[in-house]
Amino acid sequence: MSCVLMLSVSCILWGLGMNEVGWLIMVCAVALLVVMMDCPFNFYILKSEWLGVDEMSVLMVLLCLLVSMMSLVSSTKEVKNGFVVLMSGWSVVEMVMFICLGSVLFFSVCSWMDFFFFFEFSLVPTFFLILKWGYQPERLQAAVFMLLYTVGSSLPLLMSLVYFWSYIKSDNMLLSKMVGGWKDFNMNWPWLIMSLSFLVKLPVYGAHAWLPKAHVEAPLSGSMLLAGVLLKFGGYGLIRLMWFSEVTNSTIVLFVLVFSLWGGVLSSGVCSCQSDLKSLIAYSSIGHMALSLSVLLSFYSVGKMACVCVLYSHGICSPILFSLAANSYEFCQSRSIMLSKGISRIFPVISGVWFFFCILNMGFPPSLNFFSEVYSVGGLLSLQWLLGLMGGLMCLMTGAYCLILYSLVNHGVVSSMVFKPGLNLSYRYLVSSVFGGVLLLGGTLCLDMFFV
Repeated sequence: MSCVLMLSVSCILWGLGMNEVGWLIMVCAVALLVVMMDCPFNFYILKSEWLGVDEMSVLMVLLCLLVSMMSLVSSTKEVKNGFVVLMSGWSVVEMVMFICLGSVLFFSVCSWMDFFFFFEFSLVPTFFLILKWGYQPERLQAAVFMLLYTVGSSLPLLMSLVYFWSYIKSDNMLLSKMVGGWKDFNMNWPWLIMSLSFLVKLPVYGAHAWLPKAHVEAPLSGSMLLAGVLLKFGGYGLIRLMWFSEVTNSTIVLFVLVFSLWGGVLSSGVCSCQSDLKSLIAYSSIGHMALSLSVLLSFYSVGKMACVCVLYSHGICSPILFSLAANSYEFCQSRSIMLSKGISRIFPVISGVWFFFCILNMGFPPSLNFFSEVYSVGGLLSLQWLLGLMGGLMCLMTGAYCLILYSLVNHGVVSSMVFKPGLNLSYRYLVSSVFGGVLLLGGTLCLDMFFV
């Protein structure tokens, strides 16, 4: 049903003019905020034989549909009148729909084997999206990197699930919790082995080499879906796993927490030294995911709430930054920050959107990003003041590289690489940006929905 709704909305968008599309997006965003404010999100699990949703599932499914719609709206090159037919019969629209379908089912299944199947199924359309519609010859290496990292780390999870299935004779999530069949997994090393797949998908620092390569070589729709939806598989999987396997006060968990937080600080420092726009945004995703993982492993209720806030705010803000980076690439045909200067002198509207989302990414109040960082640092301070200090340092470095990004791209002498005569500015980027901005600013009015 969700994918049918997604397809119908996409068809409507391509049948209307840009003015009508803008008003439609604004009305949908405001209506969504009204529904979110009026919904207490305290309902019990809605479950059928194969599917089941709770508060966390509803949030992730909603995020999946929003990012998929924004990726289709922003993809001006890959999508023309809704269809792009290349050598084979598949199009970018169909690949995006496949990723959306797999993601919605991943967030909705209530069986562990189905959970694992759709966890891996999302790799197939993403792999072909990078391999077929990537811009550079290095896209083959990027796709193989992503495949090896994610599939290789998923093998221990598959073996653990098969053992668990043979032990309890059922793979139902709710039943496995009720009968206590996971008591053998309430240990340090088995938990780490099962979590390895989610840590690589997140990704945690040290297993992140595939992410910048995949982002740099992927088309715009692939980068937006990868940052907004597929990275959330790791956080969602860890939240589900921690509900069944209690590993509080564990040395391994504390090690993963400190390592991920320190990796987030390092990746934030790497962002300040990047010269590639997409690579910088990719490394910023590693920092934000490290913050969400560390506060989740604090095992406080506010930590879980902060983790969901970080996942949701990053899932909206980061795809729009990739959309703006693609817009800058159309100006100068280069991803280099040093070759795309002076945008504010030529396109002040685009420069204003850059400024708006750079300050949102650094946690400008009263956005959802701000509250997610405040709750994250507060949860880490409750655990250990030194961890809170590291979290605050990472937030400070996030503000630093966001200011560097905005100032280098938008100010200075206009680069000779910027093509000015006859440049056709697409307003699709602005439409998706307005949609995301309304959600990030209005999401603070319904923070109770993140207490999952």
